[in-house]
Amino acid sequence: MNFYKNRDDISLTLPEVVGVRDIAPLISALSEARAAQGNVELDCSKVRFIDPFGMTALSAAISEVQAQKRRVALTWLDAKTVSYLERMNFFVDNDIDAVDVPVNRQRNDLRSKLLEITHIVDSGTSEAVADQLAAAIVFMIIGRAEKTNNDQAIDLEYDQYYRPLRYALSELIENSLTHARREGAHDASVWVAAQFYKDALVGGRVEVAVVDNGCGFLATLKNHAELPENTHGAAIKTALKPKVSCNRDMGPFGESVNEGVGLTTTVRISKETGGTVHIVSGDALFAENLAIATKRSDQIKVLPGCWDGVAISVTFTGAKLPSVKISDLLPPVGEAKQVKVPVVLRFDE
Repeated sequence: MNFYKNRDDISLTLPEVVGVRDIAPLISALSEARAAQGNVELDCSKVRFIDPFGMTALSAAISEVQAQKRRVALTWLDAKTVSYLERMNFFVDNDIDAVDVPVNRQRNDLRSKLLEITHIVDSGTSEAVADQLAAAIVFMIIGRAEKTNNDQAIDLEYDQYYRPLRYALSELIENSLTHARREGAHDASVWVAAQFYKDALVGGRVEVAVVDNGCGFLATLKNHAELPENTHGAAIKTALKPKVSCNRDMGPFGESVNEGVGLTTTVRISKETGGTVHIVSGDALFAENLAIATKRSDQIKVLPGCWDGVAISVTFTGAKLPSVKISDLLPPVGEAKQVKVPVVLRFDE
C-alpha cells in the first residue's frame, strides 16, 4: 500500500500508549482517520502499550474507515504487540495492511484473565459477553471458577458476586447498543474487551472497555430534562445519573427497554474498589481516579478531536473487591427489575 499516491491518503502517528494514558492524542488521530477521504496509514513506531480502551477504539475507527472502502495500514508495529493483538482477536474482523499476523498459533485458555475483543451487533451477543466479563472478574475476586457438581446445587459464594456484576455489565453493554443506534445511526455497533493486569499493590486490576461508533450521549440526551446545557461534557455527566437511559428508551406500551442503571452501577462498583473511569463522547473526556476525591465539574476536559459515539473504560482493583457489597449499589427493589437470570453458556477455544 503506497501512501500519498492518492491526494486524499493520509498518514497519522499513534501515541506511545494506545489507551487511557494518552487519550487526547489517540482520539485526535482516530478522529482524523474517520473523517479522512482516502486511505489511512497509522504509524505505530512510537507504540509501546495497548490497553482494552485503545484496542476497542482503534478497532471501531478502522471498521468505519473500511466500511467506506478505504484501506488502513498499521506500519512499524512491533512483533510483540502484533502477537498480543492477535491473541485478543483484533485482526479477526480487520483486514489491515503492513502487519504480519501469526497464523495457527497454539492458544492457552485465558478466559479468567481477559475477554478478547468482541464486536456486538445485537443484544443476544451482549448477554454472552456480559456472562464472560462477570465470570472473569469473579475469578479475580475469589481465585476460582464456578463449582459444578452433579446435583446442580448453586455455588453460593460464586453466585453472590457473579449475579449482580453480570446484571450491571449486561445493562451497560445493552444500553451502549441502544443509545448508539439512536438519531439515525442505525448501523452502529459496540466493541468490548477486558484484560487483567498483575499489580501487587492493589491485588491486580481488571480493565473493561465498551466502545461504540454511534451518535454519542449528547444526541440521545439533547431534549432530556436533566441536561443542563447543550455540550458533550454536560451530556456525559447527565448519563452518569441513575435511570437516565430509562427515560429515553420506551417500549410500545410505555415499558422500559433498558433500566438505565448499567453505567451508574458499574462506576459505583469501580469507585468502591478505588478504580478509574474514563468516558469519551464527542469532544469531551470525563476522567476520574476513584481513589482520589475530585469535583465532578473538574473531571471534564475538552479534547482536540471528536469521537462520534461513546468510549468507556472502567477498572476494578482486586484488593477491595471482596469487601464490596454489590447488591447495595444496585437500585432499590421496585425501581429496577430483579437481577437477570443468566443463561448457561460455553466459551470453548
